[in-house]
Amino acid sequence: MNYILALFLFTQILFSSELQNKEVSVFSSPAISEEVENTQVIKETTLLKIKESTSFQTPKKEIIDYSKEVFLLDDTFSQAKTLYLSYQKFPDVIYQKQTFSIDLKVIVARDNYEKIDIRFLDALNVSVLNKDSLWSEKEEQEYENKFYFKVSSSDFVMPRIQILLYNNGMLQETQYLDALKLEFTHLANGNKRFSNVIAKELIVNNYKTKQYNNKELLTVLDLSAQEGNLEDFTLGLEYLEQGSTSFDQDYPSQNLIYHVIVPIHTKKITFNYYSLKTNSFISINLPIILENELISTQSDLNPNNSNFEFYKKIAISAFLFFFLIITLWKRKLIYLIITLVFVILLILYVMPNKTAIIQKDVIIYILPTKNSTVFFKTQKEQLVEILNHKAGFYKVLFNTNDKSTEIIGWIKENNVSKN
Repeated sequence: MNYILALFLFTQILFSSELQNKEVSVFSSPAISEEVENTQVIKETTLLKIKESTSFQTPKKEIIDYSKEVFLLDDTFSQAKTLYLSYQKFPDVIYQKQTFSIDLKVIVARDNYEKIDIRFLDALNVSVLNKDSLWSEKEEQEYENKFYFKVSSSDFVMPRIQILLYNNGMLQETQYLDALKLEFTHLANGNKRFSNVIAKELIVNNYKTKQYNNKELLTVLDLSAQEGNLEDFTLGLEYLEQGSTSFDQDYPSQNLIYHVIVPIHTKKITFNYYSLKTNSFISINLPIILENELISTQSDLNPNNSNFEFYKKIAISAFLFFFLIITLWKRKLIYLIITLVFVILLILYVMPNKTAIIQKDVIIYILPTKNSTVFFKTQKEQLVEILNHKAGFYKVLFNTNDKSTEIIGWIKENNVSKN
């Protein structure tokens, strides 16, 4: 019995040893070992991707396509109608490039809802400027919204409106509103002064004109509009160099900084816009008033106001008095001649300058050169005082029309009419 038990134990030990050797030999096989390693790499890569996908990331803002229709996933939600929508206010006639508004009203006949959304379907040549406008509750369960549209062509189709009702993040109901049929009319055919702006109101806040070069002026306009298309503003084809400097809007309010280069002889800038208040064209006239930024520095160039000229006159007067005393005392001819010379010099310095008349539209230069900067242009026939003469130019002094500002500059000789 003991022999039998010992034989059984020996057999078990031997069998387990062989089995272990087989297992080792199997897993030590090169092909199987490579497969195991590849399997391990795949597992690790998969775990890494899972880890990366589940890591915390900054949530991106949802991009909504407001022109795409949204469908219910379950038709049971739409069995009972609780959404009622209608147009409240819209224009009867619209024009190309006009920006106009349409008021919508929605009534929700249920309590369990979270938000209202909208889609604009099947539109053609029509853009919506404030697609994400928020709904405002006017009364309990009654909401209104104002949307702004812009038509880019006479061949247009207004959008069909889809209203969406959500609760707990799920779409509960949708309703539709047929597209409006609006009349289109062409505006300002042949009106060369039309600025392309159709607005409830257009205001010129400010404008300034400065010298651009010897032949042109630069005018900058600061414009504001309400419920308009100020982004389309233009001053017409007669001004080749013009454009927008900046444009800002918080619709329906808009602001535009616009620049235009005009010929130096331009007296005013005229344009018009179509007013939605009066349903008529309103003309705006802006007189060209050149800003003379160099006047303050030019006034110092008046030789009559020069300290050097003042002291020169004092010195001549002093020498004249001195030699007059010497002449009376010594009574010699030489002192008399010197005294007469100082008398002549004093008379020349005390005598007023010559005057001349220059005509309207005469250009005033800073320096007596052909390429000098132009800083003023006479508005009428002008009496001027001639201060100096140099290289075919006269240095002149005169006051502006309101006599509040003194102008000093150089004019060409041929601009002087008479002395």
